[in-house]
This record gives sequence, C-alpha cells and structure tokens, in this order.
Amino acid sequence: MQSGGDVDRALSSIRARADHLRHTVARLEHNLAWNPASTWPELLSQYMVISKQLENMNEEIPDLVQHFACVPRMSTPNPADIPLLLRTREDPEMEEEERQLMADKPRGKNTEALQKLVMAHNDAVESLEETFNEMSDGLLKAIRVNKYVVKSKPQSTQTQQFKYIESGTYE
Repeated sequence: MQSGGDVDRALSSIRARADHLRHTVARLEHNLAWNPASTWPELLSQYMVISKQLENMNEEIPDLVQHFACVPRMSTPNPADIPLLLRTREDPEMEEEERQLMADKPRGKNTEALQKLVMAHNDAVESLEETFNEMSDGLLKAIRVNKYVVKSKPQSTQTQQFKYIESGTYE
C-alpha cells in the first residue's frame, strides 16, 4: 500500500501529464486555426503524440484510483423524484392530452383526396423544376455564345470626333 507521499507524488504526476496533454491539444487547435493547409502526415503525427499521452495517463490512473473513494457532490434534492426519473411511461396527464389531441384530429379526409393533394403538389414542383431547367439551360447557352461579354467602346475624344466628321470613320 502506498503512503501519503506516494499518493501525492502520483497525483502531481497525473496533473503534470494532464497539463502537458492540455498544452498539446491547445497547440494542435492553434495550428489548425492559423494553418488550415496542414499536411496529413503532420496531423497524424500530432494525433499520435496526443494518443500516446492519453495512453500513458490511462495506464497510471487505475493504480492511483484504488486509494480514493468517489463521493457525489450533491444527492438528489428530493428522494420522491427518483420514481419520476426512472419512469418508462409518460405522465398520465400527458397521456390524456395526447389522447385528446388525437381525438380532435380530423380524420374525415379519405385517401383519394389526400392522393389528389399529393399529385397536385408533385405536378407543381415538377413544373417549377422544368421551368428552372429551361431558364438555366438558356442562360448557359447565352454564356457559351458570349452574349454577356463586355465589349469596350472606343474612347470618344474631340480629336476622334473631328476625324469622324472629316473622314466619316474613326480611324
């Protein structure tokens, strides 16, 4: 059995490892935030370091845990709440409300009327899709033909205007 000093040393060792792990994860987050184009081997190597640190901590913790007892910080405030928390069925008032909602639900529509509504909706969506496809195809064709190319006009200066008046051409 370990003495009090041994337990304190083990605790400080785990704290140091946890701090080192926290620092490594923070460094990884910082690198990802400021250098998103990190290569895959770099990320794998950093992951391996973090994985090894966690593995070392997990090996050390079970030896230390046997010297401590876990005591919950706060018990359930009201022991009468335990059956409520462990219940598998809904609250009777909620069941009654659900039953009333289901009873008030209109069930007068038959399946044929619902099928007609579905078909009308599908037809509207399909016609919108066809219109969209036609418009996008027309736009793509216009782009391919260079209809939307910006053509520069010759700069109009007074000398060019006088040349036009004299010769009838801009040259």
